[in-house]
Amino acid sequence: MAGFDYGKARKDLDVPDNFDVMAMIAIGKRGTKESLPPLLQEREHPNDRKPLAEIIMEGQFRK
Repeated sequence: MAGFDYGKARKDLDVPDNFDVMAMIAIGKRGTKESLPPLLQEREHPNDRKPLAEIIMEGQFRK
């Protein structure tokens, strides 16, 4: 994503030197199935993905 400052992220999030800041993603909020057009509602189903809380963090680096 253009404009992302990896060095600033490292500093602001207090990422230790033995870890690399390698990527950044934009995440939206999950909406309701009912807010989708009918065709997409048919394709929407539960999945076995890990919850986001298990694979991402928010705020400063957890040591």
